[in-house]
Amino acid sequence: MALASAVVIWLFVNNSITDTKTVPNVPIRIVNLPADKTVVGLLPNRLLSKRVTLTLSGTKDVIQELEPGDLEVLLDVSSAESDEWVAQISKKNLVSLNPSIDLLHHITQVDHPKFVLKLSPLVTVKIPVKILPPSGEAPIGYEYLDVWPQTLTQTVSGSQEEINMLKEKGLTLSWNLSEITKADLDALETPKYGTVHDDEISYFVPEKWKKLMINQGSEEINDPDAQGLRIDFLRKEAHPIGKALPIRVFYPLKNSGTINPTKYPLAINQFVLNKNDITIISKALYVRDVSRLFLEIISENMEINIVAAPSTEREVLQWSLEVIDPHELEDMYVAYLTINSPQETQQSAKQQREIILRKRFHDYMRRLAVYSRPDHRLHLEAVLNGNAIQVRSAD
Repeated sequence: MALASAVVIWLFVNNSITDTKTVPNVPIRIVNLPADKTVVGLLPNRLLSKRVTLTLSGTKDVIQELEPGDLEVLLDVSSAESDEWVAQISKKNLVSLNPSIDLLHHITQVDHPKFVLKLSPLVTVKIPVKILPPSGEAPIGYEYLDVWPQTLTQTVSGSQEEINMLKEKGLTLSWNLSEITKADLDALETPKYGTVHDDEISYFVPEKWKKLMINQGSEEINDPDAQGLRIDFLRKEAHPIGKALPIRVFYPLKNSGTINPTKYPLAINQFVLNKNDITIISKALYVRDVSRLFLEIISENMEINIVAAPSTEREVLQWSLEVIDPHELEDMYVAYLTINSPQETQQSAKQQREIILRKRFHDYMRRLAVYSRPDHRLHLEAVLNGNAIQVRSAD
C-alpha cells in the first residue's frame, strides 16, 4: 500500500510541475475560408507564409520535449468578425504533429504577439511566364538552338495585393543545360518531319523543371502549352556540300580601268574548272555546324567570290563565301519547318514560331563557312599572275 501510494503521489507531483518554453516559427494553417475570399500570404498548401512565435506553458515533461516542428496552429476563418481579424490562439488551436505529444491535456496557457489576419477578395488572373535563355553549356557534340514555346501563362489566385506584386515582378523560368547529358540527347528520336533532317532535335523539358516560385512556394506550371515545352539542339556535324561550288571574280569599279575581266580573267587549272562556261571548284567541300535542311536549301545558291585588286594594293586577293538571294531561301526554310512540324493553333503562336525560325536561319548564315575537310577550314590563295587571276587551295 505504501509503494502504491508513493507511485500515485509521484505521478501527481510530476504532472503538477509546470514549465514555460518559447517555440519560434510555428506554421499557421487556415481552414474554412470562404470561396470568394483569401488571406494575404496564404500558400497553396493552406499554410501562411508568415509564422508565429508561441510561448507555451504546461506540463514540464511535454514542454521540454517540444520542438518547432512538433506543432502547428489551426485557425478557423469562419469565426472571423471582420476582414481585419485579430486572431486569438489558445490551446484549442494547437495541432500536434508528433503523435507522442498530447498538447490538449498538457498545455495550460498560450501567449503570442498580436496577430492580425487580413482577409481579401479572391482574384484569379493569368500572368505571363517568360522563358529565359538557359544557362550552362550544351553537351559535347551539340549546340543549343532555342526554346519553344518562349512564353507561357500561369493562372494564379490570390489577394489583389499579391497579384499586383506578381504582375510587377513577373514570372520567369529557366534551366541549366549542364543538367542535360550527351546520352540524353543521343537517345532522342528523329523529328517527325523526316529522317534526312535528323540533326535538329527536340529535348522535352522534364516535369520537375516546370516549376515556378510564387509567394515563397513552388507551383507547377498550369498552362496546357507547357506539356510541349522543349529545348531544340543541333547535332554538330560536317556535311558534304555534294554539289560543285561556283567561283567567280568581283571587279570593283574603282580599278576597272586596269583590273577587269578582259585583262585579268579567272584562270582555269586543276583547282578551278570550266563547266558550261561557269567556273567551279573541283574539290569536294563541306560545311559544318549548320543543319542538313539549311544546307539542302542554300546549296544551289552558294558561290565563292574573289575580290580583284592591284598587286600594289594586295598581294593575296581577298575572298568570301556568298549566298545568293538569302531572303527567298529564308522563306523556304521557314515554310518547310512550319508545314512539316506540329501546327500552332493561335495566330500569335504562329507568328512567334516564325520569328524563332527566322532567327535560327540567320544564325546559320552567320556561322556558314566552307571546309576542305570535315575538320579543316578551306584556305584559298588567289593572286594576279601574268594576265590572269590564279586560284589554288592553300591546304
